[in-house]
Amino acid sequence: MAGLWTLRFGLFGCRDDETQGGILHVEGNRMAGGDSQLIFHGEFAIDGPTTLTASLQVVRHGGGLDYRGVFGPLAPLFRLEVAAEAIGPDLFEGRIGRTGVPALRVVMRRFEAITERSRIV
Repeated sequence: MAGLWTLRFGLFGCRDDETQGGILHVEGNRMAGGDSQLIFHGEFAIDGPTTLTASLQVVRHGGGLDYRGVFGPLAPLFRLEVAAEAIGPDLFEGRIGRTGVPALRVVMRRFEAITERSRIV
């Protein structure tokens, strides 16, 4: 699981070019990442051979007071719950949930494994 991952997320049924994107750093049981509006971090677990679950704290850093993203009206801090299934060793697909708004589709693809060269010192 360790590595840099790309994220694509959007409403279920939307075309791939209608999704939004971000980046995710995964190491140990922690993940952290973000996009142009949000920073998220938290812990994850692999349940059974293929199911990933995560609970993420989200901090909004972009947009004005009236910004409305795919997660609905955004408070400065909120939580997301993620459940995804491994499609292969470098690909997960699933859903992101937030209380009070419809679940979103998420696709995670490993972009690069973590190497000694990629570690931040």
